[in-house]
Order: sequence, then structure tokens, then C-alpha cells
Amino acid sequence: MKIAIFGAGVAGLSAAIELVDKGHSVEIYEKRKVLGGKVSVWKDSDGDSIESGLHIVFGGYEQLQKYLKHVGAGDNYQWKDHSLIYAESDGKQSCFKKANLPSPWAEVVGGIQTDFLTSWDKFSLIKGLYPAIIGNEEYFRSQDHMTYAEWHRLRGASEHSLEKLWRAIALAMNFIEPNVISARPMITIFKYFGTDYASTKFAFFRKNPGDSMIEPMRQYIQSKGGRIFVDAKLRRFELNSDETIQHAVLQDGHHIEADAYISALPVHNIKNIVPPEWLVHKYFRNLHEFVGSPVANCQLWFDRKITDTDNLMFSQGTIFATFADVSITCPEDFQNNTGSANGGSVMSLVLAPAHQLLTMPNEVITWLVMKDIHDRFPKSRKAKLLKSTIVKIPQSVYKAVPDVDQYRPDQISPVKNFFLAGDYTYQRYLASMEGAALSGKMVAEKLLGRLGK
Repeated sequence: MKIAIFGAGVAGLSAAIELVDKGHSVEIYEKRKVLGGKVSVWKDSDGDSIESGLHIVFGGYEQLQKYLKHVGAGDNYQWKDHSLIYAESDGKQSCFKKANLPSPWAEVVGGIQTDFLTSWDKFSLIKGLYPAIIGNEEYFRSQDHMTYAEWHRLRGASEHSLEKLWRAIALAMNFIEPNVISARPMITIFKYFGTDYASTKFAFFRKNPGDSMIEPMRQYIQSKGGRIFVDAKLRRFELNSDETIQHAVLQDGHHIEADAYISALPVHNIKNIVPPEWLVHKYFRNLHEFVGSPVANCQLWFDRKITDTDNLMFSQGTIFATFADVSITCPEDFQNNTGSANGGSVMSLVLAPAHQLLTMPNEVITWLVMKDIHDRFPKSRKAKLLKSTIVKIPQSVYKAVPDVDQYRPDQISPVKNFFLAGDYTYQRYLASMEGAALSGKMVAEKLLGRLGK
């Protein structure tokens, strides 16, 4: 079959890998000049890698790791020390380090040894999180009607642990606060990461996601005969009398004819492309229940090292939720004589919640970030800021707010030759690179199940 895929993020590329491996003719259409979607990276005029966000590989990202190995990129990421590191004022750090024991004892003992939680915090968390640890998918979905903060309090877990520990994780995961995010994704994370020792390991790409992951995926797809087109924005679908797609029309007027069509576009984009005729189906109307989370990513180049931490870091009470010195964590990028880097720190920081930042001038945002950087990293007070960049994304992953999970669509649509991929579609994981990879695998399987011979 000939299959047209719209969107060259992780979901679209994963679907393409599955389909070219089975001998089908695949064409991918990407509206931008750069591939990668939410994990895209590009070079600016200085030769610096500008990232759309700080992206890491978790140990629990099993499907993504399978694809990376499959395309020859299995060594393109590097595992870090198995711990959660929280940056505190005046250069202090707090750490949640798993004990060298089987899960869940690794997490329980590690939590007991954590210095930034009180004895009551620890007791209340062990008692309060127990239903999540023993829960199953049916239980997780049943808790989608409340926020995580409500679930946390209902289980008797402490307010201090909510603010100190889980707020930063909620912001890192979905860019929204614990009193906004649904309990469903948070307790799902507790289950997956709290019962498997290796799931919470962090790995950073040796270069960046573009060079280390997206480029090998592109090369593999093309080596198998797949074709990828950039500057190719989907404009609309022309339909047959039975509502199936006759052909797709690009922004430049080109017509694309295929046996099947996959949208791997973000949900906020595909719902603007859905033909009015399809809205008789609740499946397509449900797409309008999704709203994207705003997020911004800040990168700062310094003339000297301001930290020696080779890992992901979290922070509470700052404009940034999670961050890393990528001059250390990514050993083959952001190094001395690479673009603006001169051997100093290159901080990549996820700014969340970001709804108030989107209309602020970049120089004001940078000033706010630097204020917090000076508080958390005393060495930065004597360092010179060489360069800063801000990337604003008004709609990133969908907001995982209460009662939205029920609207996540299956990859099979009511239209016979149209399918959906993307981390918002229903799969066991959350909105993430792993969720996107799983959706790509599932959409290929379901397409071939419906149309394959």
C-alpha cells in the first residue's frame, strides 16, 4: 500500500518505521523545514543547537529504546546517576536516591533516607501512595475525575511533600500544577516508576534529540524507500461520497493520493483540518476537548562552569521546573568551540507554568531566569552570560486535566482510510516521547489490521 503520513515527529517517524519494514510505500509530509515535532532541534546563525525543550530518555521508555536500537542509534544516549536532584538556594542540593534494592523497596528505603522530606512526609507518602503502587489501568482511569492535589490530600499525604516533591514533577511532566493536572497521569507514573527499579533511570542524548534520534530515524526510513518532504503543510482533505479521503491537498496546492492517510499532527492542528462532514462522528468532535499546555525553553551560555552536576535537576519555587547543564550531560554537543560555547555551562531550562510568559518580552523572561539562576548557583553571580535564547510553544502536549482522558481517541477513526497517531491518542503511556512511539507502533498495526491483506 501507499501510505501518507502528515507530521514528522516521533509518532509519525515511528509509524513510518513500522510500515517501511513491512514493505509498504510511505511518504511523510512535514510543514516545517526541520523534523522532530515537539523534540525538534535546529541550528541558529551562530551554529548553536536550539532545542524546543529538554528531552531525556527514561528507563521506562521501552518502545522508544527499541526504535533507537532498530535504527542504529542505541548508543546515542548515556545513562546518568539514578537519583532525583533538587537545586536549593545558595548552591545546596537535595537528593532522592533509590536504594540498591528491588522495587518498591528501592523507592521506600530511598524515600526514608531523603533529607528534604520530614518524617511525617515520608510516612504519609508510603501510606498515601500505596493504592497507586498496587493499582491497575482500570483504577488509574477511574481517578481521572479529580486533580492530583485532590487525590494526594484524599489519601492523607502531606502538603509539604506535595509542594516540595510532586509539584516539580507535575510541571516537568505536563507543564501544569498539581492542582490542575489530573490524578490519572500522576498515579500512573507512580505505578510504572515505583514498581520497576530501572524505569526511573535518566539518559541524555550524547548530542541532542535531533542529531541523536531524529536524524537516524530519517536515514533509516529513507534507506527503506520511504520519502520525506519538508515545507509541506497539510491544508485540507477532499472526500469521496462515502466520507473516505479521495486525496489530501497541501498548502502549495499539491494533491496527495494514497491508500491510507495517517495524521501524526498535534491534536490542536488536526482538529483544524477535520472536514465538517466528519463532525457527525463523536470521535472527531471529541478532539475539541483537548487544549495544549503552554511551555517555554530557555538556553543560557556562560563563560565558565556554574555547576558540576551531570544529571537532570529539578527546582521548586523558581521560574524553571526542570533543567540541566547540557555542556556536561550531552558530551558530544554544547562543548568548547561548538557555536557560542567556550567551555562554560550551557543551561537548558524548562519554564513552567508558562501561560504568563508567552506575552512577555524575551529579555524580561531572561532576567527572571537569571534571578533564579543566581539564587540556585552562586558561581553564576561572577559568570558572564554570553548568550540566551527563548523558545515559546503556546500549545505543547495536551493538558492532562480531569475528565479529559476519556476523550483520548483510538488510532482507528470512523473513516476507513484515515488514522490518528500522536501521544494524545490512547495508549498505556502519557503524553511523552514514549507515548508518541507507542502510538506510532499501534497506528501501523491497526492500519494493517483494517486494510492489509
